[in-house]
Amino acid sequence: MKIVKNITEFYHLLVNDEKLLRLLYYMPKDRLDDPLDDLKMDVSQLPEKDSILNNLIVIGDKTNDLASDTNICRICLYTGTRMPQKNYLKNLNQFTDNPYSSTQQYIFDIYTPVSVNNTDFRLDWLGEKLNEVLFQEDVEEFGDLRFHSGFPITNAPNDFVGYRWTYIMPSGQQPMGFRS
Repeated sequence: MKIVKNITEFYHLLVNDEKLLRLLYYMPKDRLDDPLDDLKMDVSQLPEKDSILNNLIVIGDKTNDLASDTNICRICLYTGTRMPQKNYLKNLNQFTDNPYSSTQQYIFDIYTPVSVNNTDFRLDWLGEKLNEVLFQEDVEEFGDLRFHSGFPITNAPNDFVGYRWTYIMPSGQQPMGFRS
């Protein structure tokens, strides 16, 4: 199991992607205001970047501080269900749990102010960028990562819309057995 390593790697991928940070941080003034405009300063170069990053990408499901006057988008990153993988036993014609292999869910909740989403479809834009970041060709650590599901978050904070992206990754563990 490499849960801590994986979640740490996910976090670092997200906070080091400038395009994603711009989409999370720069809110449009109108439909023509592009968050990726070269005239806007890189988020990673802003003097208060540490506090900004702590609000844009959060480990855990933290939304209690998102309110109508919050002028940012957010990605919450955390682990979901962990389930044993199944083996098919042909002679018994049934599936059984494999005690040495499991599948871990990694959840990415994206929250966007309704007004921003209505201006430039920011929620979908962020979802596309998240998927790009996770499936970059040069990221070998997540070779077994697969998309599992996505659905709207129905209990998003007031004046926000949200979407949950769930990815899964298999992991194994060595049998311990009896020691003599």
